[in-house]
Amino acid sequence: MQKIKVLHCGDFHFDTPFFGLTTAEAEKRKEDLRETFGRIVSIAKEEAVDLLLISGDFFDSEKVMKTTLEYIIKKLEEIPQVRIFISPGNHDPYTYKSYYRLIQWPANVHIFTSKLEGVRIPELDTYVYGIGFSKNHEKKPLLEDLQLENPCCINIMVLHGDVVSGEQDSDYNPISIERIEKSQLDYLALGHRHSFSGINKTGSTYWSYSGNPEGRGFDELGAKGIVLGEISKDYCNLNFREICKRKYYEQVINIQGAATYEEIVEKINDQINDPDRRRNLYKLVLQGELSEGFVLHSAVIAEKLEDRFYFLKLVDDTEAYVDYGELSDSFSLKGVFVRTMQEKMSKAASLEEKKKLEFALKAGLRALRDGEVTLE
Repeated sequence: MQKIKVLHCGDFHFDTPFFGLTTAEAEKRKEDLRETFGRIVSIAKEEAVDLLLISGDFFDSEKVMKTTLEYIIKKLEEIPQVRIFISPGNHDPYTYKSYYRLIQWPANVHIFTSKLEGVRIPELDTYVYGIGFSKNHEKKPLLEDLQLENPCCINIMVLHGDVVSGEQDSDYNPISIERIEKSQLDYLALGHRHSFSGINKTGSTYWSYSGNPEGRGFDELGAKGIVLGEISKDYCNLNFREICKRKYYEQVINIQGAATYEEIVEKINDQINDPDRRRNLYKLVLQGELSEGFVLHSAVIAEKLEDRFYFLKLVDDTEAYVDYGELSDSFSLKGVFVRTMQEKMSKAASLEEKKKLEFALKAGLRALRDGEVTLE
């Protein structure tokens, strides 16, 4: 039985601005992304891949650096034996001014336009179908008009869109589970969601989101990569392969009882065991009660840790230690406030109301301490 080897990837978002990083840090991440694409091309060559499927949002916007375009073209030219198929997404729709039209792509690259199309590859006994976004929002399901040319061949589709269930809708090419089943495709290579979905099967159709190959912020945590493997008629052996150069991590750090910056640094080191923290990007949320006289400055901690992390963002979510019993007995504005709030909490009609009052008590004490109200 004919088997073909495919590499499915997408959502590169080349030249994304990497919000939250300095200009220099963002430029490093842009280069990380280019390097990762280079590794993917090398894998396609080493693994003797037949098809490279890129499922949209290859570019983040219309603003792409000339060096990035030149790098992409150079890398794709290194694998002339691999058939490459790109389906434009909502960030990089196929329009009269898109780079999909304006630059000369290598002969082995096929870019789908806003018209549904099937490309026959006789030597592989395969059809590859696709359709691209023509604008940033596609409310009409782009999969609806699919009709297979030859159901007996291996039929694959590369598509950018949003898998929905039931009566759900989407501005980004809604793809119903029912329509996936009716498609009779052997594999549907999807882009749009930035996390690997697992290899799913609906009816006789296998489908997955590969996720993006590099995280772009702390809303895209953990391992990122590609989908790689073999497909045949009624057969699928695809697996996720981690490919990212760096990962984003978010972790809560308990610094309860720390009285000095040295103790805080020690607690952070004790709670992070990642041997690759000099390579990855971390967001640490500091929690716990500190003595009332200890005013924490995140910049001091960051400076003490700058040689131990590649990138570190600190969020101060600590609370000042308060002896409510002692404070409620005091003849002060804080004492009056604490007694009033404790009385309200004792009369709370529900647990939810009590929690709201506890939050108000802590917020009020912070306001009395700092002279301003800061609610997150």
